[in-house]
Amino acid sequence: MEFLSAVTVEIARKYVHAIFSPFYLLLIIFIGWQYKKMQQRQPAAQLVGYSRRYLHSTLIATLAGILGGFLGSLLLVLFGIDMARLGLIYLFAAALLLMMIHPRFLCFAYAGGLLSLISLMTGFPRIQVADVMGLVAILHMVESLLILFTGHLDPIPVYLRTERGTVGGFNLQKFWPIPLVALMSTGVVPISTGPESWGLLLKNSTGFYEGWGFILVPVLAILGYGELTTTAMPRHRSRSSALYLAIFSVTLLGLAVLGSYYPSLLVLAALFGPLGHEMVIAVGLRSERRHPPIFVPPARGVMVLDVVHRSPAEKAGLRSGDIITELNGRAVYGPADLNLSPDQLRPWLSMTVLRQGRRLVLSTGMRSYDYLGIIPVPVMDGQAVAELVPDSYGILASIRRRFGKP
Repeated sequence: MEFLSAVTVEIARKYVHAIFSPFYLLLIIFIGWQYKKMQQRQPAAQLVGYSRRYLHSTLIATLAGILGGFLGSLLLVLFGIDMARLGLIYLFAAALLLMMIHPRFLCFAYAGGLLSLISLMTGFPRIQVADVMGLVAILHMVESLLILFTGHLDPIPVYLRTERGTVGGFNLQKFWPIPLVALMSTGVVPISTGPESWGLLLKNSTGFYEGWGFILVPVLAILGYGELTTTAMPRHRSRSSALYLAIFSVTLLGLAVLGSYYPSLLVLAALFGPLGHEMVIAVGLRSERRHPPIFVPPARGVMVLDVVHRSPAEKAGLRSGDIITELNGRAVYGPADLNLSPDQLRPWLSMTVLRQGRRLVLSTGMRSYDYLGIIPVPVMDGQAVAELVPDSYGILASIRRRFGKP
């Protein structure tokens, strides 16, 4: 226990250095630029004058990334993942090649699985499959926690074209800058401290670094999450996605640990990496197909898709999913009934809404505003700015599309 405490303190010390590294600052700036570009270029945002605080999104992502990265660092070290045994050059090369098939294949679940299978079959590249798949599992475990706690924040409203027509939905797009501390074998200083069973993935390993020393090294990474939802609220969708991803990562980590003790099982971990990740995606797409969209025009009134930040609608307490039936005493039948002149809105805004079957009256002052800040759901045959096509997914489907085969 004393040894583990000392290791944790050393990880924390190295972690602070990683956080204040100028390279991590550059990573944060890059993430902020991505959020700004993403939020400003959303077609739906331009159509409705929608804006978000990209600095706020960047701050939340950075804080969450720091917390998630520390947990990931503890897991990487305690499980004994050795960065020197991963074949990182080959791993990144495989990821870039797979990205040419489809951008979402820029993920270590696919690259790690492919590289591990090639290594098991041919002996090249000379990597430790258990460490590679263990790294993939731990990164996805951290990602699942980040999705659970922050994946639903600042969702961007979009109008989506589906089989049912044009419906409202949300683009859940997140990036997290992750500082990590990981082990690297040096081959210089022999191990003189610590228990013999140090590192579940190192024990009984057939690696070529047995008896060598280890150092803690900083590693920087970016984790990303992207999903479109039309059949669930952002919080519910992100929770279900986090659950499926957590099940995948825990299962993969278990297979990697078993494979480190029983090498004949390593092929299961290598196969489960990409196939299990495809299953996670397939489950989400199947849910979108089987459940009806929730952001569609109601029989009477106007359903709210989202509200603009710091707008009168937000200050009045209007929420996504509310149905506006009256506005300043006037009945609301469609989006056109929301287009009141500034004189008709001032000095006081009063809305009658239905929220989960309950009738509420929301109000706020309008003296300094000349707009409501309401983003309504689209009409079913209206203009779409994105398309949700869940019928074709997976590696084989992407390869067929790439080479023009049906």
